[in-house]
Amino acid sequence: MKQLNNLLDLTVNDFLQELSSDSPAPGGGSVSAFAIAMAASLTEMVANLTLGRKKYAEVSAEMTELLALAAKHALAARHLVDLDSEAYTQVMQAYQLPKETAAEKSARRAAILAATRNAIEVPKQTASLAYEVMKLVQVALAKGNSNTASDGLVASYLALAGCKGAIANIRINLTGLKEPEEAAEYDQFCQDLLVKMEALALQAEIRAKPTLG
Repeated sequence: MKQLNNLLDLTVNDFLQELSSDSPAPGGGSVSAFAIAMAASLTEMVANLTLGRKKYAEVSAEMTELLALAAKHALAARHLVDLDSEAYTQVMQAYQLPKETAAEKSARRAAILAATRNAIEVPKQTASLAYEVMKLVQVALAKGNSNTASDGLVASYLALAGCKGAIANIRINLTGLKEPEEAAEYDQFCQDLLVKMEALALQAEIRAKPTLG
């Protein structure tokens, strides 16, 4: 498997070409983080298109804060695009460790478990970040420039898709955990977060409806 660093330094065409190849990374986890990065960037755009408009002068402070937080989250999401690909690579490398002797088998099992946990924790960070971005989208839709309502709504769709994708990547790795209690804890996290994200996604549609019809 080819090693890639700084996936977002690729052109869009090169990124899509790599995504479509027979290499398993980057994959759905990196795409989920990318979706969240786009959601955060769209939220920044809403703030930028609201700031400086006389009509929205009273929300200037809130838009300034929104802009800063959205930029922070967009940067974090970009970082997670690479982290997810790296996490998958680490799992594959752990499975390729030698297993001839008892010591090698033991070391391999430990490495696989550690890599699996990391492959769960990274998308957990991604899913959690999606929630933070989704909360910012609510502010953008409630108080931002009404002409950007469709952009804010697209941001909510991207954040929800990114969250669901990250959760899928959490769940597919849970079978690699040894303790059922640990897997159950992660699964509960997924269930709880999905409920909150679905509620906020619905709220985003409600907020955008007066403008979009």
